[in-house]
Amino acid sequence: MMISDNWGEFLLPHLRKIFEKHQQKMRDFLPVIYNVETSTKAQEFTHGIGSLGLMDEWSDSGNQVSYETVNPGYKQTYTHRKFSKGIKIERELLDDAQYVEVKKRVNLLAQSEYYTKQYYAAYPFNNCTGFLGPDGKAMCATDHPLGPNNSTTWSNLATGTDLDPNNVETIRNYMKGWKDDKGNLLAVNPDTLIVPPALRKKAIIIADTNGEPDTADNNVNIWKGSLNVIEWDFLNTSTMWFMVDMTRMKTFLTWYNRRKAKLESEKMFDTEIAKFKCISRFSFGFDDASFVYGVSTS
Repeated sequence: MMISDNWGEFLLPHLRKIFEKHQQKMRDFLPVIYNVETSTKAQEFTHGIGSLGLMDEWSDSGNQVSYETVNPGYKQTYTHRKFSKGIKIERELLDDAQYVEVKKRVNLLAQSEYYTKQYYAAYPFNNCTGFLGPDGKAMCATDHPLGPNNSTTWSNLATGTDLDPNNVETIRNYMKGWKDDKGNLLAVNPDTLIVPPALRKKAIIIADTNGEPDTADNNVNIWKGSLNVIEWDFLNTSTMWFMVDMTRMKTFLTWYNRRKAKLESEKMFDTEIAKFKCISRFSFGFDDASFVYGVSTS
């Protein structure tokens, strides 16, 4: 094989295919958990608004539309952060036909990019009692205000609660009672359990067995067919599980890609070392926490 002076540029298309192919082998949880958007700015902003009450019955005597003021909601700011990683490939690896070594290094770079995004995607859940939202409260807290103009609080955090059918039912009913800033039901539909690998078995037994779990009675399992389970490898605790409304989660939990990672190269002429890098910019967060209930078993 003839190796030209621009060997780094010559390698780039081939190594980029290896990089992308390795990425595709690994399960990406971002589109499963987040509303994934593309950004073209340094920051993204969302402006929440309050709700409207029920419609008023038409009055023949008044003969006019009933108007209502909409209260402002919370403002959320998404500031993109920049991440990078690179590798070096010596000219001798090509001269000596060490293509397997080259491929290994590119695969490691792809893995680094993949694990970085998965780590930060799981960050709000792994730090659910510390990752703040626009209301100034953690994603899972006991004192979320209903809105900037309504100091009434609601909770989406429980501790010392095991993952079992009775607790799932209790939390579901609690979430169904959540209200908006005008006091109307949000019509939350808790339809998914997000669990770490250590709680996978318990979650699947609750969601998929034909009979009611953990009882000798011959009752039907009311959860079968109505409750999804997501086993998330990147949840770093075996004692935390989450019940979510998937529709609301994909509405309020957002990931912005500002710069998607791709393999880029630069050749160092004097040292005969080609540098390959990937750079990624992204941000993530939530506009409203009323999609999730976080539960600690300890």
